[in-house]
Amino acid sequence: MRVLVVTAVPAERDAVARAVAGTPRVRAVPGAELHRAGPFDVVAGGAGPAAAA
Repeated sequence: MRVLVVTAVPAERDAVARAVAGTPRVRAVPGAELHRAGPFDVVAGGAGPAAAA
């Protein structure tokens, strides 16, 4: 089973990916950069202003 985690900004995505499984594998997908960390796929979805993150 995979778990999709969507963050607001890339810095937050990077921190979450590192926290759950160390160094993530990075993969380019259409319109985003997917960080695969253990059972988690972490992507920055741009939901809201960066100041809110």
